[in-house]
Amino acid sequence: MSLTGALLEILVCPKCKGSLELRAEIDVLNCQHCALSYPIREGMPVLIEDEALTLKTKGETMSLSHGTLAFFKVKEGKNKGEEIQIPLGTCKAIGRSVEDGNRTQMFHLDATVSLDDFTKKLILNYIAKKTGKEPTLNPKDRINLGAFTRLPDLILNDPAVSRLHAMIFHDESGAGILDLVSRNGTYVNGEEVESRTLKEGDLIEIGGTHIVFNFLKEAK
Repeated sequence: MSLTGALLEILVCPKCKGSLELRAEIDVLNCQHCALSYPIREGMPVLIEDEALTLKTKGETMSLSHGTLAFFKVKEGKNKGEEIQIPLGTCKAIGRSVEDGNRTQMFHLDATVSLDDFTKKLILNYIAKKTGKEPTLNPKDRINLGAFTRLPDLILNDPAVSRLHAMIFHDESGAGILDLVSRNGTYVNGEEVESRTLKEGDLIEIGGTHIVFNFLKEAK
C-alpha cells in the first residue's frame, strides 16, 4: 500500500491526536506517544483504538517486536490472492460470515466473533501447551487470549468453512494452527489436524480454500 505525504500529514492518532509514523513494509501506522500500532487494510488506515496493537518498549524506543511475521497467502478459493501477516504475540480466527456465507467480507471492523465457553477452553488449553504457561482470560476481554492479542478475524467467502473454523498463532516458538472443532476439518499438507506447528511452505486446507504459510522477515 502507499500513503501520500499529504495524507500522512493530516492523519492523527485517535487517542492523543498526535502524528503517526508509517511502516509500509508491514502495513501499520505507529503512534509512539500512545505506544499503539494501527493496521492498514486494503490500503485504508483503520484508526480505531480497539483495532490497534500495543507497541513494546525498549528503553526510550517503542516498536513492534522485530524478527519475523507469519505470512499466509490464499492460493485457491474465492479469496485467492489475499495475504495475511501475523506479528509476534498475536493470533487470528478464520471463519465464515454469519450474515451471508456467500459474501466476500475479509475483515470485521468490530474485530472479533465472540467465543463460546467450549471454544475458549479449547484455545486456552492449546496456548498452555504452546507457551508452557497457564493462560488467564478476562470474560469481558475479547482481544487478549493469554499471551496473545487477538487480531480481527479473517472471513472467507467459502460455504464449506465453519463460522469459527480455526485459529492461527505466532509467538517466539513459531507459528501454529488450531482447529476449532470445525464441521469439515482443518488440513495441513493433506492431513487432518487438531493442531499443528507450521513449517515454511505448509499448505493449509480449510473447506475449499487453500492457504500457503511462510515466514516473512520484518524490516527493522
